[in-house]
Amino acid sequence: MAYRDNIDKLARRITDRIPAKVKKLSQTDPEYECLNEILNDEQCDLCLCFEVRKPLSFEEVVKRSGWPAGRVNRVLNEVCDIGMIEYNWENADHHKQFVLPQFVPGAAEFMVMNKDLVEEHPIVADFFEKMTRLPLEKVTPMVPPGGAGIGMHVIPVEKAIHANQEAVSVEKISHWLNKYDKYALSPCSCRRQQRVRGEGTGDVEADVCIAVGDMADYVVQTNKGGHYCTYEEVIETLERCERKGYVHQITNIDGEDKIFAICNCAHGVCNALRTSQLFNTPNMSASAYRAHVDSDKCVACGKCVEICPVGAAKLGQKLCTKDGPVSYPKQELPDDVKWGPEKWN
Repeated sequence: MAYRDNIDKLARRITDRIPAKVKKLSQTDPEYECLNEILNDEQCDLCLCFEVRKPLSFEEVVKRSGWPAGRVNRVLNEVCDIGMIEYNWENADHHKQFVLPQFVPGAAEFMVMNKDLVEEHPIVADFFEKMTRLPLEKVTPMVPPGGAGIGMHVIPVEKAIHANQEAVSVEKISHWLNKYDKYALSPCSCRRQQRVRGEGTGDVEADVCIAVGDMADYVVQTNKGGHYCTYEEVIETLERCERKGYVHQITNIDGEDKIFAICNCAHGVCNALRTSQLFNTPNMSASAYRAHVDSDKCVACGKCVEICPVGAAKLGQKLCTKDGPVSYPKQELPDDVKWGPEKWN
């Protein structure tokens, strides 16, 4: 098949991989391989009217493309359904605006959420896994606490916070839910990705991710398997996921005081948690809360070992001896030492 320069241009514009940005992609590079399979030339050319994460109104897209409005509307609907373009109304006069997202978090997840697309093109599942992992191979030592827009931010369920504790509002689920008046339950792209890749855990993939605000409209209206739900249904979903031991995470790429989803992530499946563990970079899934064992109540039942998403709790560890508490050495982190592939887990 002939090499498509427009696909190369679009893939390099979006990718976070530095080598891919500075030189022409090969046909086997994941960015080129995936976009080449799922986008026709018309769809690719419309996406090239955008810069990454810079919103455009419909009128601006028409002007940049030079196409008739009817053609722009048709192709925009196609690429929104695929997941290459998202939309929202986050602007002063609340007009609909369109955005070319980054690959992860962004377009790769949206593609996987489109069940018809990922079943027809399994390459999309591999693409999501690679574009989560590959861009981070060189930068993990530089990820600061909180992720700085890389990875996710872990939050606790509010009922688990003792009444006598102080907690900043950013750490409470209700803080985020109360900021929005629309919610939708949608499938988990990570669980679906792993199932399609033959590495699933048997977890149910439907109705575990909670889209909020304009993202709720997007996942419902663009063939992403989402459906609107009430605040009460959101709380019920969070409690169900809490009983399963899932990790509640929020996106952190949209700046202060904004999210677009709350994920309920499973250990061994979630790309954010898996990548954080692979590169041993806890800053990518940071939380302001830390778990501690109450030695007076511990009966070594092993529940914490089963549920801990990062394998921090292990059976056989002694909490104390007759001479007092046991002090275990802490694992080295990329913050402190030079980090390379030999240290990946």
